[in-house]
Amino acid sequence: MPDWKTLLNTPQKVRTAVLCGLVALATLAAIIVYVVRAPRTGPEGDAPPAESGASSAVPEESASPVPSEDPAQSAGLVGLVPALTIDEARALALADAGVSEEEAEVSREALAEDNGIWVYEFRFRTQAAQYEYKLNANSGEVRAMEKETFVYPSSGPSLPPESAAPAQSQRPSPSTPPTKAPAPSAAPAPAAGVDLEQAKAAALGDAGVSAAQATFTKAEQDYEDSKLVYDIEFHTATHEYEYEILAATGAVYSRSAEAFQTAGPGQNSGGSAYIGMDRAKAIALEHAGLTAAQAAFTHASMDRDHGKMVYELEFRQGRTEYEYKIDAATGRILDHEMDAD
Repeated sequence: MPDWKTLLNTPQKVRTAVLCGLVALATLAAIIVYVVRAPRTGPEGDAPPAESGASSAVPEESASPVPSEDPAQSAGLVGLVPALTIDEARALALADAGVSEEEAEVSREALAEDNGIWVYEFRFRTQAAQYEYKLNANSGEVRAMEKETFVYPSSGPSLPPESAAPAQSQRPSPSTPPTKAPAPSAAPAPAAGVDLEQAKAAALGDAGVSAAQATFTKAEQDYEDSKLVYDIEFHTATHEYEYEILAATGAVYSRSAEAFQTAGPGQNSGGSAYIGMDRAKAIALEHAGLTAAQAAFTHASMDRDHGKMVYELEFRQGRTEYEYKIDAATGRILDHEMDAD
């Protein structure tokens, strides 16, 4: 411990040197305390990087997502490449349905998102049924399945020739309600199969109408009570007919007929209950201020609308589209629209 009294009597330079020494000692002591209390460094001597709550919670955007080791968690992540290929998923769906590759006629295969999960969607059919499946694209689990079984009658009437003469006595009465063919009592048989033209001929033969007398307004396949049928609609000068023809045999499954009003304002000079498709087109074009050469028709049909027969017409001229509804009996324009693209 220095003698402060002596120190004060020391010349100015000595006092300055002593003070500098004391400051150096204090600085050294502070460095020692910092080194002792500071966190330990890594093997390379560099301090570890500071971690923040935001950086530890959010991964870098450039990092690739890593699937969880738990298959159930991995299966629910959207954006991952599915673990199953579409061929593997199709094989699982066919195996679940008990159908072989040779038996199945596949009409839909797609990869889609269902409530945040990748799924494969399949639709296929056999001679006996149609199936729809949704499978988890990662685990192969069946998430949804629908099966529609076809029922075929064992026999049916033979098809009438297309050139059969109309038998007016067989024409259904306008008051006759639609009837359905009796359900077959025998076990279902494999589909014999008729095409659309044969189904039309069967409907015409049952109605006693020739092909020249009929104007078809609808002819397509549909399902009715799990049966594949042809849904056919046509009309003559006096009646409108609706038929369902079994696609397996050509038998009539249901029928209905309704008579047109053939007297009064609805009758034209030729005795027909309607003006004809060509006249309806001419009326629409005249109203639109176009000629037949300027317009391109995209749809033309005759249908029942609010209890009356109407012609529904759609045509285009350049980038403008026109839609018309014309009363089939009077030729009056019931509705029209014009839409420019």
